[in-house]
Amino acid sequence: MANFEKLYKKVALQVIERCHGGIRIKKHGRIIQVYDPKRHMWSDGLVGLVIKEECKLANLRDWEIANVRRYIIEELLSKPDD
Repeated sequence: MANFEKLYKKVALQVIERCHGGIRIKKHGRIIQVYDPKRHMWSDGLVGLVIKEECKLANLRDWEIANVRRYIIEELLSKPDD
C-alpha cells in the first residue's frame, strides 16, 4: 500500500510542477484551479484534464485520479502563501 501512496504523491508533484506555479486551491480545498494563459483566467476544469493526463502517463486507472487529487490538495495546503 505504501508503494501506491508514493506513486500518487509523485504524480501529484508532477501535476504541480507542470502547472509552473499557476495552481491554487479555493473553497477550503474543494476546488483546484489552474491559470490558463491563453484565456488569461483561472480555470476549474483544466486541472482535471492535467490530472487525468498525468495519471494516464503513469499507467494509473481512472478511479485512482481521486487519490492523486487528494495528494495535490495536501501539497498545496502545506505550502505557505507567498
